[in-house]
Amino acid sequence: MWELLYETFWDRLEHFCYKLCRDESRAEDLTQEVFLRALQNRTLIDTFTERQCKAWLFAAARNLYCDQVRRAAKEEALLTSLLPPDGDDSADETAASALGSVELGTVLDQLSELDRLLFTLRYDEGYTSAELSRLFELPSGTVRRRLSQTRHLLKTNLTED
Repeated sequence: MWELLYETFWDRLEHFCYKLCRDESRAEDLTQEVFLRALQNRTLIDTFTERQCKAWLFAAARNLYCDQVRRAAKEEALLTSLLPPDGDDSADETAASALGSVELGTVLDQLSELDRLLFTLRYDEGYTSAELSRLFELPSGTVRRRLSQTRHLLKTNLTED
């Protein structure tokens, strides 16, 4: 089943991913990520017809791409907020960015191991709160609350003068 799925859809899915991101290496990475997700959801995929598999794979590719775009926008907004307003000097920008990374690392060290892990998996690795909920066997509302509290704590500690 998996060999057929791979042989049937890899090229078409990679072409679709290229149309989304216009970057060959990103398209290949995205295609690999989709097939990895398919393997992680093997029990579900095994129940699908070929047509349903195709729909699932292409929807997963679109969703993963949208998640990447949203994550990149959030990271850019975070970096922009950490830089000084008149950051024309690139040395100042580099220093501010490095300082922001150090401050973020320091604040993350103050978190509980679970909160730090949830935050890192959500915002660095791109897991959704539903995925984290299943992974840690916690209610999804609890995961969202912990992430919200962590974001608030980080924002408070990083914006203090």
